[in-house]
Amino acid sequence: MHIESTQHRTARSQTGPWTEPLLVTLAFLIPGLLPMAAPASMAATDWLVSGAVQSIPQFVLLLVIIGASGHLRDYGIQRPRAADVLQAAVLAGIMLVLSRLAAALAGMAGYGTAGVAPLLPQPSNTPPALLVTLSAVFALAVAYREELFYRLYVIGSLRSRGAGAVSAVMVSTLVFAAGHAWQGLPGIVSALLVGAAMGAAATRGCRLHALALAHAAYDFFVLLTAFGLPV
Repeated sequence: MHIESTQHRTARSQTGPWTEPLLVTLAFLIPGLLPMAAPASMAATDWLVSGAVQSIPQFVLLLVIIGASGHLRDYGIQRPRAADVLQAAVLAGIMLVLSRLAAALAGMAGYGTAGVAPLLPQPSNTPPALLVTLSAVFALAVAYREELFYRLYVIGSLRSRGAGAVSAVMVSTLVFAAGHAWQGLPGIVSALLVGAAMGAAATRGCRLHALALAHAAYDFFVLLTAFGLPV
């Protein structure tokens, strides 16, 4: 009986620490596996607002989870610094180049080069200033949520449990790509390339603000292009 109890305690000690990251990952990943293209009748402004409203609570919840563990600094969550802006500019450029590469590969494979525009509701009689503002809010909310989760939480959780940097980035990238499955194969390829680059940047010391600002700038550019606004 004593040996059996010890074995059960050992099993719990080995599986227990994985409960939180697995549950959090499922909570963030499952919605991304569902079709997220907006209905044809949905206004672009409503889609942008709903996306931001969905992202902000998830970001705050994850921030609370990490904060409760006392590892905010370990996960790269610190006050903004001037270097974050410079790093963000470089990373945004890398993301744009990689997305163009993914689009070219999709075109050669016969998937076309339309990108996400067909999946988004097109604005109708929406003032450009309002569309730009909502696109910026959406981009920031989604970027901070995704970078905190995919790049910092997933990679940090894996590394704190003994995974190497390369393995952690690979898992993070695959989860990131799965979360963008609603964009089809071209979106998955783009997510793989971008996710690997951003994951590598995270393991090399890029912090939350640098990663999120780069991601937001890229998403903002994509949204304006999809909505037919000058960029």
